[in-house]
Amino acid sequence: MQTTTANTNTNTMRSILSRLNGQRGQVIVMFVGIFTIIAVVGFVVVDFGLWFSERRAAQTDADMSALAGAQAYVADLTDTAGAFDDAVEWAVKNGVDPAKIDPSPVSKCSDGNSCIQVGIGNCYGNGTDTAMPWVESDIRHNTRTLFGKFFELAAPDIGATARACVGSPRTMTDLTSFGLQTDLVPAVGPPETGADCDNEKDDDKDGTINDGCGPISDCLEEDPANPGHTRPVYGAVCVLRENGGDGPSGQRGFLSLGAVCTDKSASDLKHDLRYGAAAVCTVGEDVNSENGGKGGMVATLADRLAKEGLCDQLFSAAPNGIDDFDEVFSLALAAPGDPIVPSNKNVFSENQCRITEECDQDHTHRYNPRVINLILVDRYVRGEQTAEIVGFAAFYIVGCFNNADAPAVQADIEQDLTKMDDYMNDCQSGGGGQDVILGVFVKELAPPLNPGDPDPNLPLSIVLVK
Repeated sequence: MQTTTANTNTNTMRSILSRLNGQRGQVIVMFVGIFTIIAVVGFVVVDFGLWFSERRAAQTDADMSALAGAQAYVADLTDTAGAFDDAVEWAVKNGVDPAKIDPSPVSKCSDGNSCIQVGIGNCYGNGTDTAMPWVESDIRHNTRTLFGKFFELAAPDIGATARACVGSPRTMTDLTSFGLQTDLVPAVGPPETGADCDNEKDDDKDGTINDGCGPISDCLEEDPANPGHTRPVYGAVCVLRENGGDGPSGQRGFLSLGAVCTDKSASDLKHDLRYGAAAVCTVGEDVNSENGGKGGMVATLADRLAKEGLCDQLFSAAPNGIDDFDEVFSLALAAPGDPIVPSNKNVFSENQCRITEECDQDHTHRYNPRVINLILVDRYVRGEQTAEIVGFAAFYIVGCFNNADAPAVQADIEQDLTKMDDYMNDCQSGGGGQDVILGVFVKELAPPLNPGDPDPNLPLSIVLVK
């Protein structure tokens, strides 16, 4: 009996061990299968990661190519040939084989090629603009597969498209609350002159009231594309008078910009002159005139200019604490040795040297002390307290001067713009009764806020639309 029991136990153990051995084999087979699947997935993930990285690189190259081409339009809004050449040149610099770029502008690339397209108008593709020039870069990248070839996975065609448009922003912020009127009243007969020329009287007895207010402001010139209006004289030395007004200078004077542009400011005028108003303003909106005291602009600019020096420190070989024009601005596509001076033709970009400062109202401002953004408005109508915004313009401050001295300084600088550095000052009062501000309007690249067709009364901006 004992022998039979022992034999039974032995057979049972052998049966259990046999089943375990069989299960062990199954586990090994399952492990090999699962490991293979994990390996395949891992290999494919590696390849997809490589392709995704290549796709991002292609998008970067497309963006940079389109932006480089758009720079040619900044200098000449009709230069489609230059825009194409510059976009191609940038693509080649970033490793795209020139033999793999279609040699002329096309809307659809040849098989396996990159291509560049250029045009003017309908940049957004929805008919909202008629004159914005644009560059579209379609960049292809050759790619490879590390593991996909073992699983018969072909490397995909990696490409990306970008379009850059050049236009004028219709919206601006950080505006200095000082306006220039741009409506021009043509003279009938000899123009009335003097500080009170716009006084609702026929001062020159020619039968017409207020028929011209003497010479147009040094800051403005007649706009040939818009009869009866003026536009900024970019590159010319300009005088801003602290007393403003709507007399012979063409200057409107101080404005009140609230948190909403059309509201009156809750801040004092000095704050908005010092730092720029936080309001977001759009062409076509009405702004309020400032009826308070008009004094203090020179003193406010002195406070502002006391903070300058960062541009000088970063962009000068021999810093002197003053942010000169060529330290504040750079010129796209400038050749080595080209002087960086104000110009009616060139469009400048502001160097990365803005300071950050917290004001006494517990919020922070970023600004360049030498650059203020002025508002262009329609002509002031006596008795009305608002005027319509027609544009914006950047203004580089040379310094503050006595009204009697300003004309000679202005004339000397205009003869040789490189002399501007000799007259730079920080508006600190020296007892000379400084009451005018000398500076120049600058064609400047601005942030692309609500850009539309290029406008001579507005800055230019470059925007990527896809």
